[in-house]
Amino acid sequence: MSRIPVFVLAFALATAAHAQSNAPQPAKLVLAEALKTAKAEQKNVLIHFGASWCGYCKQLDAMLDSKEVGKLFHDNYVITHLTIQESAEKVALENPGAKELADAAGAKGQGIPIYIFFDSAGTRLATSMAMPDGGNIGHPVTPEEIVAFDGLLKKTAPRMTEVQRKQVSDYLTKQKK
Repeated sequence: MSRIPVFVLAFALATAAHAQSNAPQPAKLVLAEALKTAKAEQKNVLIHFGASWCGYCKQLDAMLDSKEVGKLFHDNYVITHLTIQESAEKVALENPGAKELADAAGAKGQGIPIYIFFDSAGTRLATSMAMPDGGNIGHPVTPEEIVAFDGLLKKTAPRMTEVQRKQVSDYLTKQKK
């Protein structure tokens, strides 16, 4: 009889340890790792804040990894993700401290996707709050959002040429059709 409670306790402890190992990393650690990689690769960092339910977040990811323009992004940025604004049943997927990082960058109350650009030293270069009214670009779809996004690329990807930025703008314009 005494073996059953010991087994249950061991199982519970193993399950808790597994749950902790699968827990999302704190935003500070994700950013620190991205900055370390960016410094080694002489790139900037692009942090994409999103959630599993967000269709525009998935479209942004598709662009960042697309065969058409994905290489341009990966040549210029270390791209990493932080989860915020998850649905109630998936709130455990959120990275601790990610909401605070986004809020500190001016994204409080904004919808997702949100993104922040850092240089390899950790200095914030720009955010997706780059619309003329200070609003969030999100995944660029409208002509105004695409122009604002191009401005972010010009500012945060100095090795990306005008021709390459036009490729990105053309990609985005075609995607909305």
